[in-house]
Amino acid sequence: MWSIAKKEFNFYFKSLTGYLIIWSYLTINTLILWFFDTPYNFLNNEIVDINLFFEISPWLLIVLICSLSIGSFSEEISSGTMELLITKPLNANEIFGGKFLGITFIFSVCVFMTILNVVALNSLLTFESELNWSSIFTSYLGLFLIGLVFISISLFSSLLFKNQVVSFLTAFIFCFFQFFVWDFLAKLVYNPWTYKIISNIGIKTHYIGLNLGIIKLDDVVYLIGLALIFSMLSINQIKNEQCK
Repeated sequence: MWSIAKKEFNFYFKSLTGYLIIWSYLTINTLILWFFDTPYNFLNNEIVDINLFFEISPWLLIVLICSLSIGSFSEEISSGTMELLITKPLNANEIFGGKFLGITFIFSVCVFMTILNVVALNSLLTFESELNWSSIFTSYLGLFLIGLVFISISLFSSLLFKNQVVSFLTAFIFCFFQFFVWDFLAKLVYNPWTYKIISNIGIKTHYIGLNLGIIKLDDVVYLIGLALIFSMLSINQIKNEQCK
């Protein structure tokens, strides 16, 4: 498993691909938050609000993770190396786990580097005001957990399609739907009980819950559980490939 994770890591950092993806993610983040005239620009708001970063992050994470993950299995399938991979003395759990860990490490590096935004924003504050560090901690936990969900969805999509464009679009659409659309559909319902049920199906409600600075068990269990569901689907798909 660790050899696969190392291979995945080296694939991105021994070529320009990984650096380009990470640079693009961090650059777009910086431009939106500090330079572009958008509602998310820190300097355009009278009150310094770090939540602007956490509001825009899911959009950028979907693109980042889908870009990182599309080639994990799609390229193996299209190049014919998938057959070599599944015939190695590794079980399906180890194959998927290696791919998952490799992408998770790269994603974690990207998210960790965004802490520079927090540091820069904190330097703008006066002595009378300060950032809510507990909220920042739980918000980063939320980012990490939704990242795991997006990785598991993207890897599953990569297993289903050998065409990387199709794999990317499928993963992007499903991640977008799971995060944003359930919340949108819930708002069309006027019954509070029904609204709660529909909104809780989606990721956004649980992510927002963590942004409030409170770690609720149901939010954490939901996000980890959803990541496990797609991980199990991927492992089952690999087992099917091994049985052919």
